Amino acid sequence: MAALSVGSIDEKVATSGTNIKQALKDCTKKLQKRPKDPYLLYWKAAVHLKFGKREEAIQQLEELCDWTPAITDPQLLSAVYSKLVDGNGSESKRQALWQNAFKSTKDSDTLITWFESAAIHDRWKEAQQALVVLSSKFPKDEHYLFSLPAVSQLAADVLQTNDQKMSQFYTLLSYKKLSAAVTKAMKGDKSVDAVTTRRELRLVLQIYLKQGRRKEVLEILDDPIIGLFSQLVLCDLSFVRMKIEVLLEEEMWQQLWDFCVAALKGTHSPDEKSRTSYDLWQTDYILWKGLHASCNALLSQDMSDDAREQLRQTAGNIHEQHEAKNRRARLLARTAGSLPDQDALLESCCSYFQGFSKERYCFDDLRPYIEMLESSHQAKFEDWYHELIRGKDQIQDGGSGLADALRTEVTACKIDYLLSISTQDGASKERLETFAQECIKLLKRTGEDDYASQEDICALAVMTLVKLHETGASQEYLVQAEILMRQLLSTVGDSRKAGLLQARLVSFLGNFSEAMQVWSGLRIKEVLSETLGHHMFTRVSITHPFPYTARMDGRSKQDPINALEKSLKTATTIIHRIDNFMGADLEAMQYDRLLEIADFKAALTRSMSYHLLFLERRRIQRLRGLSCDDLYLDLIDGNVAGLIDSRDTQRLWNYEHSKAPRFENLIASGPLPGRYWIALYLFIDDTCALISSPESSRIHMGMVEGKLKSVTSDDDAELTTAEKSVTSGWKKLRTLATMALLGEKIEGISEAFEDMKAWLSGIREDTSLAEALKKLSIKSEGSFDLLPLAPHVQPMFLIMELLQACMRFSDAAFKIQKSKSQKWHSSIPKKEIAGLQSVAQDLFQAVRQRALDWTNKLTDGASEDLMKHASSGAIGEAMEGLLGSRAKPATAETASMLVQGALATLDGVLQVKLESKQSS
Repeated sequence: MAALSVGSIDEKVATSGTNIKQALKDCTKKLQKRPKDPYLLYWKAAVHLKFGKREEAIQQLEELCDWTPAITDPQLLSAVYSKLVDGNGSESKRQALWQNAFKSTKDSDTLITWFESAAIHDRWKEAQQALVVLSSKFPKDEHYLFSLPAVSQLAADVLQTNDQKMSQFYTLLSYKKLSAAVTKAMKGDKSVDAVTTRRELRLVLQIYLKQGRRKEVLEILDDPIIGLFSQLVLCDLSFVRMKIEVLLEEEMWQQLWDFCVAALKGTHSPDEKSRTSYDLWQTDYILWKGLHASCNALLSQDMSDDAREQLRQTAGNIHEQHEAKNRRARLLARTAGSLPDQDALLESCCSYFQGFSKERYCFDDLRPYIEMLESSHQAKFEDWYHELIRGKDQIQDGGSGLADALRTEVTACKIDYLLSISTQDGASKERLETFAQECIKLLKRTGEDDYASQEDICALAVMTLVKLHETGASQEYLVQAEILMRQLLSTVGDSRKAGLLQARLVSFLGNFSEAMQVWSGLRIKEVLSETLGHHMFTRVSITHPFPYTARMDGRSKQDPINALEKSLKTATTIIHRIDNFMGADLEAMQYDRLLEIADFKAALTRSMSYHLLFLERRRIQRLRGLSCDDLYLDLIDGNVAGLIDSRDTQRLWNYEHSKAPRFENLIASGPLPGRYWIALYLFIDDTCALISSPESSRIHMGMVEGKLKSVTSDDDAELTTAEKSVTSGWKKLRTLATMALLGEKIEGISEAFEDMKAWLSGIREDTSLAEALKKLSIKSEGSFDLLPLAPHVQPMFLIMELLQACMRFSDAAFKIQKSKSQKWHSSIPKKEIAGLQSVAQDLFQAVRQRALDWTNKLTDGASEDLMKHASSGAIGEAMEGLLGSRAKPATAETASMLVQGALATLDGVLQVKLESKQSS
């Protein structure tokens, strides 16, 4: 008989079916012959874990930790350890497993396997224990010596939340090891336990900064043997940036001033090896930032007039010295340095605009300083740059002069938007229309090859048109915005930024198929799914939960669940790769990158995006009437407070004032979900899990419910109006479910049924849907918008989602009442179950009728109406001037696409089913 291996056992367990007795049959038979075989005992424990018998499995695995003779097979050691970690077995037993193995083998490979296994599972305290033994066994191995403080710091970070005392111990241990290495290096010691490479120095500084030891970082960087000007660092610019950032954070203004002045004057004396790196310092923005920040801070302190004048003169001389070098960094820093004086700030803004107005980055560089100008100085600045542009308008040649003049005009339009469109009170409809026309006319004049200017000016026009719609005006402005975006993408189709804006806009317009078509062309891969996925998939379950027709695709239907799963799988794949890196060959481990990579893994495992995608996937499954599976459940634990938000919310254009909401909020699926939104929908998900299977092991609800009990105004702002409206219904349903399905406080069940029915009936006040639809952001009869936008469709799905849960609850309660399977069965009122089902069915039909009415509206000449409105008015004329002979077909194509998308979205509403398995 072939010997058992861990791989063969794991394969047997994975394919052992769903019957535990059958799964254990072969293992039990072999155990009768070899009751002390550790491989068979591991097999038995693995089967128990698979079938949820955790206590039995952990007991068997912990017995293997003290097995005689000790287990020494590296694969079996790793497998037992992994199962103990996954099953939350005793830490002391896990430690005993490895210690017994090492005592038996005396082989350092056992220690290395211990370290690698612990690192894979983020058990850094245990990995540190293995490394301590290794470093004592090999005291001259610098890899172990410097890996130890890095791993000790990781152990401190992991323990920080639940064991402050031990965390402080490991922090101190890490510091002492590194401090000793630094002290030796400063004395010129070249031994293996001294800092002798930049890699080792970078690790020291990284950990010192993490521990808040900034003064010691400065001491190291000033040291002649291992500091900036040493043969070790050779004036490496990355270390210079680190020094300036520390001086800024510590507000050590005099030291910062002295260092920046000396560097910009070139009065340091680096050796020839360092000269090339040293010369780069003066071209880096960080040095100019440090110069002007320290100058400003020192000028605000008490000093004599002579000293004040000397400071200003020194700064002025440095600017003159570098007149031709890195003008952007110098002028921008000078602008930042003139903040206290409005006249000086205005002059600096004008100088910077004059020097860089043709560059795309000009607006972003100047924006914060323009906002700091008082209104009178903003008006002066506006008059000044408009006068400058009028002068540039005289340029007639078709060369670079005209192109530069047009780019300057684009920059001016951005500032116009900032000062007159993005205002606190909001611009008037007339001002918005005028500005939109100006942008469209400028877009026509922009050179065909100047893609950057085309993108920027088109974005300004689209933003303005969306704001026109927000004033309560017709949807024609949204259609015009979509026509512009389609025209832009025909020119700059490879632009991710433009594609992302188009996907967001057309999704807001209710055409999910078109949005996904654009999204699929953006090449969103790997970690970009984590940072950008929210743009497409936030609230996708209540926007378009059903498969959609893919335009120009070989497949007739595509499924949003597949898109969600692709992003979820990407996250789990990256985590798996990181685990493999962390647990890779210890000899090849990059200890100076451990902390950075550990932070990256934490960002993924505690990812807010991951939780959002997970919840949306399960919501879609329920809306389709499918059972929710347990895929991706392993990273969901209910600890919403510990979630890490890596979402990129600043990828789209933003010309808004810093105090105004970003533009993309206007075309979002709703407010950006945060920890409260996730807590609420984990609560709802758990309520549905309770209804589906009262005995199921669910997420730790203590932390979730704690978050829901202490709701702040910021928390409430994460929800749409519709989401706020249905929240109380979910809470009432949860109360009812715990009574009927768990028997908790069963004496109040009749009142709970009445409360739930009253709430549902209240939505349909006076048997009319009008009030309910107003509450849920759907307009009442007689005021149809032509297109159902995302905010119109979401409430329909939200109500249906709750009503489906009500029906599933009714089925579960009826089953208990009928089967008498629980001792409280007689307390469940059958009549009340039937009443709840009846109310739910009536409300469901009313919402469904709304979708039918809207569908009929769209099939009755909607495309022609959209075309007519989009072509009318001054903006319609400007659009015709831009598109020429393409105007009519472009408008017709866009209108048809939007209507077809809207019909598909409403068809999704009509696909939702409300079924009851029980007759009442």
